Amino acid sequence: MNIQSNEPVRQQRELDITKAMIRLYCKTLHRGAIVCPECEGLIDYVEKRIASCRLGEAKPNCLVCETPCYQPAKRLHFVHVLRWSMRKFAWRQPIKALKFKIDCLRRCETESSSSVSS
Repeated sequence: MNIQSNEPVRQQRELDITKAMIRLYCKTLHRGAIVCPECEGLIDYVEKRIASCRLGEAKPNCLVCETPCYQPAKRLHFVHVLRWSMRKFAWRQPIKALKFKIDCLRRCETESSSSVSS
């Protein structure tokens, strides 16, 4: 795995998997060999938002975040794309999809245990 920045490994993995899911969505629904400008714009937007997340290292998975960094319309589009592509991505790349789900569950568990102890 290539880590191009000093972000935590989990955040970099989330970004890589998210990009792969957006590309799968675009290639399947928009039927192009390359990613269309709309989906490329979504990838750029997600990269910027993950890099500048105000929660830092305590950042949960974007799908379950209680304080989303995204604009409402972009968030709906992003969630739609990820939910649509999750099953197909899990079939094509099961190990990456499993890591994505484990990261999501791990963050949910740590948040719930910290809120209970508070």
